[in-house]
Amino acid sequence: FTSVLPERSCSGFQAQRGTFCPNRSASHLDLSSILAHIQKRKHFNEREASRVVRDIASALDFLHTKGIAHRDLKPENILCESPEKVSPVKICDFDLGSGVKLNSACTPITTPELTTPCGSAEYMAPEVVEVFTEEATFYDKRCDLWSLGVILYIMLSGYPPFVGNCGTDCGWDRGEVCRVCQNKLFESIQEGKYEFPDKDWSHISSDAKDLISKLLVRDAKERLGAAQVLQHVWLQGQAPERGLPTPQVLQRRNSSTKDLTLFAAEAIALNRQLSQHENELEEEQENFAQAMCSMKLSPPSKSRLAKRRAMTQASKNGAFQPVTHAAL
Repeated sequence: FTSVLPERSCSGFQAQRGTFCPNRSASHLDLSSILAHIQKRKHFNEREASRVVRDIASALDFLHTKGIAHRDLKPENILCESPEKVSPVKICDFDLGSGVKLNSACTPITTPELTTPCGSAEYMAPEVVEVFTEEATFYDKRCDLWSLGVILYIMLSGYPPFVGNCGTDCGWDRGEVCRVCQNKLFESIQEGKYEFPDKDWSHISSDAKDLISKLLVRDAKERLGAAQVLQHVWLQGQAPERGLPTPQVLQRRNSSTKDLTLFAAEAIALNRQLSQHENELEEEQENFAQAMCSMKLSPPSKSRLAKRRAMTQASKNGAFQPVTHAAL
C-alpha cells in the first residue's frame, strides 16, 4: 500500500481492489456513482453486488487499520471505474474523513473516538445520530460498517432500510429540509429495526441477508469490522447470479424525484454565490464608509447644500425662518 495523508484528507492511495480519490476532481468527473451505474443497467445480480461490497470493505479495512474513518460513506461517494462494469469501485470525498496517528497502545477498531457528527442522514449509524442529537458524545470507525450495510440493502432492493416520512408533500424526497421527516428518520435508525419484505427479498440469498443483519447492528461493538466482512461467506465468489430488480426500482424512484446529488450540488453552489455576494456588498459598504470618513463629508441631511435647499423650499411655502451665517 502507498498513502498520502495531508492533514485530515486522503489522496492517491490504493488498497488491493479498493481505490481512493479525495474529491470529485476533473479527472473523476466521468465516473458514475454506484447507484447511477446500476440504474443504467438492464441486469444486475448478487454476485456483482458482492464484488462491490468486497471492494468497499477492502478499502475500509485499509482506512481503519490506519486509524481513519470515512464518516460519509454513501452511494454518491462510491464511483465505478468503468462504464461497462460495476466493479472495481473508487471511494471518494474524504472531506469528512477523520484520521489519527496510531501508537502501539491503539487498536485499529476502537480508536479514535470521534466527537463530531458527520455524514448523510440516511446512512448515519445510530451512534452518529446520538451524537448529532446530543444524546452521546463520541463514536468510532465502525460507523462506516453501518453505512456499508445500508448501501448493500439498497443495492439488493432499490430502497433504503430506514426512512422518515411526515405524510405531507414537504419536499423531503426531493432533497428539501423537513425537520419532522428528519426526526422520524433518526428515530427509525436509533431503533435499528428493519425488514426483509417477502415480495422484494424472497429471491435474495440467505447469505446476503445474513451479512446485512451483521452490519445493521444497533450496538456498534457487536457489528462486523471491515476485516470480518471480507471473510464473510457471501464475499467468497459464490453469490448467486440471479438478476435483481434494483435497476428497475431505481428508475421508477428517480423518475418522480430530483436527483439528490444534483440538487445538493446546485444548493451548495447557490449558497456559495449568495454568501460571496453578501461578502462583496459588506466590503463595498465598509470601503464607502471609510471613504466618507477620510473626506470628512457631512451626512446628506446635515450638509450646507441640503440646508440651503430646505431654506429655499421653506421660503416658497411661506414658512421662511432666518438662518444664521454659521449655518451657511
